[in-house]
Amino acid sequence: MANKLKKAPHLEQQQASPFDDWLILAGGGAWQAWGTGTDRKGNSRKGQGEEWLLLCQVISAEPTNKPVILSSEALEEVADLKIAPPTQRFIKIVQFGELPQRQVTALCQNIAIRTEADSVLLCDSLGQEKENLSDYIKKLRTNSEALKLAENITERRIETKTDTRQDKRQPYIENRTEGEIKGLYRITPKYDNHTGELLSEKVEWLSDVVEVVAMGRSDDDYYTMLKFTPYGSEEAKTIALPLREVGERAGWQLLRKNGLNITNSQKLRPHLADYLQRYQGKGFYNVVNSTGWQKGAYILPNGEVIGKPQTPVFFVGQSANKTAYTQSGTLESWQREIADNVKGNYFMMLGVAVALSAPLIHLVNAESFGVHIFGGSSTGKTTIANIASSIYANPEEVRLSWFSTALGLSNEAQARNDGFMPLDEIGQGSNRKQVADTAYTLFNGVGKLQGAKEGGNRDLARWRTVAFSTGEIDLETYLTNAGIKTNVGQLVRLLNIPIQRAEQFHQHQDGKTHADYLNQASRLNYGVVGRAWISQLIDLHQQDQIKPLYQAILSRRLETLPNDAHSQVKRVVSRFSLLETALLLSQNLTGWQKEESETAISKAFSEWVNIFGYHSREERQIIEQVNGWLLANAEGRFIRYPFDPFQRQTVHNVAGYRIIPESNDKGEDEHFYLYPLAFEEATKGHPKEQSCKILAEKGLLDKGEGRYKFLRRLPHKIDSKRTRCFLLYPINEKEEEESEA
Repeated sequence: MANKLKKAPHLEQQQASPFDDWLILAGGGAWQAWGTGTDRKGNSRKGQGEEWLLLCQVISAEPTNKPVILSSEALEEVADLKIAPPTQRFIKIVQFGELPQRQVTALCQNIAIRTEADSVLLCDSLGQEKENLSDYIKKLRTNSEALKLAENITERRIETKTDTRQDKRQPYIENRTEGEIKGLYRITPKYDNHTGELLSEKVEWLSDVVEVVAMGRSDDDYYTMLKFTPYGSEEAKTIALPLREVGERAGWQLLRKNGLNITNSQKLRPHLADYLQRYQGKGFYNVVNSTGWQKGAYILPNGEVIGKPQTPVFFVGQSANKTAYTQSGTLESWQREIADNVKGNYFMMLGVAVALSAPLIHLVNAESFGVHIFGGSSTGKTTIANIASSIYANPEEVRLSWFSTALGLSNEAQARNDGFMPLDEIGQGSNRKQVADTAYTLFNGVGKLQGAKEGGNRDLARWRTVAFSTGEIDLETYLTNAGIKTNVGQLVRLLNIPIQRAEQFHQHQDGKTHADYLNQASRLNYGVVGRAWISQLIDLHQQDQIKPLYQAILSRRLETLPNDAHSQVKRVVSRFSLLETALLLSQNLTGWQKEESETAISKAFSEWVNIFGYHSREERQIIEQVNGWLLANAEGRFIRYPFDPFQRQTVHNVAGYRIIPESNDKGEDEHFYLYPLAFEEATKGHPKEQSCKILAEKGLLDKGEGRYKFLRRLPHKIDSKRTRCFLLYPINEKEEEESEA
């Protein structure tokens, strides 16, 4: 047996014929609009609400003729209410406050089933038509599928607003405006037990308007996702508030920091905290603290999400340059003003390739790396840096400094994970040791192990990035000039390439005019092409078109190397292959032909290999260091043999013996016996075993005798004690020329 319908408030008190407009005030602010309670003098405000009186004036209605009033609570139960006479033909629903579409559907279903109305309008607070519902109601009466769908919608009792209470007479929380102050209020209502009419309300302000939009989850935390518009701002913002901080000092501080005003009342804050956790049934977010490729989308350092992941992604990290990631100009203007003027200038094309390769490293599972172009002043280094930076952001704001600490740049790398990191002149570093540490740490991709305040250790920070740096000298020279030994790992992570000036000026009369034009164009056209590029990569990755091309380019380039090329060089070839992949995949964005893109990368690789060589850089460093040490100390720290009775020089801090071949010793070369401590000095900075092995393989170190590897006794005629030493043969000019050949 069906439940007996309840009468909506004022159902029997409204006077209207079937062909007059039957007025229904609906929404969260309906009662407030009509007028409730008493004024300060104790006079009743029922039917005296300013909004109701204004409506009556506009539509020429009698204010004393009470309308049906459906609050948010009543609308949740509208299926069980009688809201209009069965014979009523004209109905006007006037919205006050929020009126979700689900509740509009429920109203239409009620009217379609329980009245004969054929003209039903949804109006705003001034009675102006917002939507004509007549056709929809007619469809509900004639189309069983439409009616079934409406029933399914209205049966969903998920609270999408603020009130999850089951007893409408209990206090609740909702968004409303009180005395021109819009906010979130706790309402304690008082009803007439007989008529159900609202008599009065106790209204207490909790905060600015804030909406709970979803629950969020990261790898190690849960969040409530909140949306609000800070005071003085025109744009709404969404924040992720950790559940562990809801109701705690840290949570209130986070809300205020983001511009949300909240009550100071310790009595009311628990009610606000409860409300902020009402995310049930409101969706889900993946919360991440790293940018780049995350959960099926790409996140820029400003939190902007590119792509359409199945589950929304929200970024809670922070970049020091997040405001730089804006857009100016269009894709077409970037192509016309920048790409067309870069065309044919291979080192400018290299800069673009470096920037475009950043989001590719994750997709092909490549390592972090960087490119450092160097050369004298006015060679175009800054112009190339501006062009590359314009891909994703404002070039004047996005660039970072070598002056930063290694930890600071590591943090920034994490905030730009899978992204591009342009750096300023390497000569501006605060100290060269710091630059050396940064050059290694930045591309290592792992941060320092740090303890957590609650005990244990924090998760290690990890990132992948592609950096671009400029300077007047290469990294190795820059560090060597300060007495800092360069680690080979630094040289295969940050590739040092001498710059070549631009030669194609296009419509510009000379190099300076050309460079000035590109610098200005970079300030006006930025950020657009990078977003288009990442969107394109998402599609290409889904079509599995990226890895096969990269592997094909890598295989082709590896085949061009000498057979004895060292593995370090092959690692670097993989980086240049990635740069070429980026240029070929972006042809539709740059307009550059395949052949000129391949040439640009080949020229850059040739310049790099001219400096680094094809063989092990560590071998070269050890050989050069030991040979240089012998030449530098041959006269002052070695005792000559055969002994020269006329030698007056006193040898201090003796390193060993220098054997000078006698004229009748055919085929014997000058050689040195080094005491073990002196050998350690000569190979300082390199592992002893590695140094011995390399020197022995190159014929510079005797392999030793017996069980004493790499050690040989001094001849008895030189030292009666026959001390064990390292026997070294310095490389001569002829051997060096043959080695280089």
